[in-house]
Amino acid sequence: MKFKETLDIYFERLKGYSEERFIQKPDENSWSIGQVYVHAILANDHFFLKQAERCLNKEDTHKGKGRNNRGRVVFLINGFPNMKFKMPKSAAVTPRQPESIDSIRQKLKRSLELAQLVERRLDGFDKNEKTRHPAFGHLNAKEWYRMSEMHFRHHLRQIRRIEKNLES
Repeated sequence: MKFKETLDIYFERLKGYSEERFIQKPDENSWSIGQVYVHAILANDHFFLKQAERCLNKEDTHKGKGRNNRGRVVFLINGFPNMKFKMPKSAAVTPRQPESIDSIRQKLKRSLELAQLVERRLDGFDKNEKTRHPAFGHLNAKEWYRMSEMHFRHHLRQIRRIEKNLES
């Protein structure tokens, strides 16, 4: 699935939420749908695409290193396995609740624009310029870009689980 197609699903889903439903949590230990959006947007803008840019700009990159076994599997199946993941404690942060659905819509548009800027720079990129992902090994710019789209897709499953829990 392409990046824009994946984000189009996020945009479409926004139309079906009330402000109240968007920030409602199924239980005190779960995230709201809005928090999933906040997390996915922040990860896209400030982690995945920043790493892709580092590779494209050859900023503190590593040559000759590659993905680890988990990274190879994720790219082989073109997505994250259908399971819950625990963030490393150093990166585990509960996202804040969004200000509003409209604010998320604007941030999502900006995320798409940032992704499209990176995508345009991928023609002729140096596939040997890589930075380290904490779980998947060393990735190049195109792999970071693809990882961001996979991450958005992965969180669509989480959103569906939350919706199902809120309905019951």
